[in-house]
Amino acid sequence: MLKEDYIFFDVDVKTKEEALRFISNQAQTLGLTDKAEGLYGDFVKREEEFSTGLQDGFAIPHAKSDYAKETAILFVSCKENLDWETMDDKPVNYLFALIVPTTNAGNEHLMMISKLATSLLDDDFKEAVKASTNKTQLKEYILDKMKEESV
Repeated sequence: MLKEDYIFFDVDVKTKEEALRFISNQAQTLGLTDKAEGLYGDFVKREEEFSTGLQDGFAIPHAKSDYAKETAILFVSCKENLDWETMDDKPVNYLFALIVPTTNAGNEHLMMISKLATSLLDDDFKEAVKASTNKTQLKEYILDKMKEESV
């Protein structure tokens, strides 16, 4: 679901579209999709329905996609502030991208989004994520917090 290879720090993208394209291309490189362009289209379609921007610099873009081969969470911290429709009208720098195959979507992606969104209400969680520079520690921290949310 979340692996060290799925964590990207200081990504140089300047727009929401560039960020979603980066995520889609990385998903193809990582073998999570065979068609980055199709996955990108599903991210864009989801954003058009309702923005996935939250607050305090975070967004949770997600796609249920026929192009997804397995469920995954990618974390991306961006060098630049991204213009993203958010609840606090502030730019986004931190993305938790959820990729879920349509075939096993069910409620799985809703549970993942809920756990992440709940974690993102915790100031300590947000600060830890923002300050992190170590992929191993960040992965373990996020997965531990998501487990706590399901208890």
